[in-house]
Amino acid sequence: MLERLSIPDVKLPAPEVRIELMEGENSPTDEETVYSKIVTINPLLEDLVSDLDLVSSKTGEKIRKAEIMYQLRIVETVSSTQLLTIAQIIIGKEDSYTKKELVTRLMYAATVSPGRALKGIRLMLDAGVIEATPEGRYCLIGSLFK
Repeated sequence: MLERLSIPDVKLPAPEVRIELMEGENSPTDEETVYSKIVTINPLLEDLVSDLDLVSSKTGEKIRKAEIMYQLRIVETVSSTQLLTIAQIIIGKEDSYTKKELVTRLMYAATVSPGRALKGIRLMLDAGVIEATPEGRYCLIGSLFK
């Protein structure tokens, strides 16, 4: 019988968010980046710069904020040890299952939605914890079903 996993066994770490400067010809200048950060801290500064008609010392044009300053990228990081533990519980060392069966077993064991179960299986495949057999079934890496 398939055992239910406890919350610490199935809880994945929060996704890591990386903030990176955009590259390319529309990248903000250093002046635009600094000005945008300062205006974010104190929005009244933008009115002051506008009222005093302050200009850039480099270009002589009005100081402006960067329009699109950063590009956010979400990167998921998951412990392969955690994934292996979950895979060993839902698959077993000498078993193989279809994708549909794996989704059902993971949904039951971890009490998650079908979408979350599919995502978990994808993470296991990406981490190299499970693999697909030529028959379209899934087993643990190094299993007899290879």
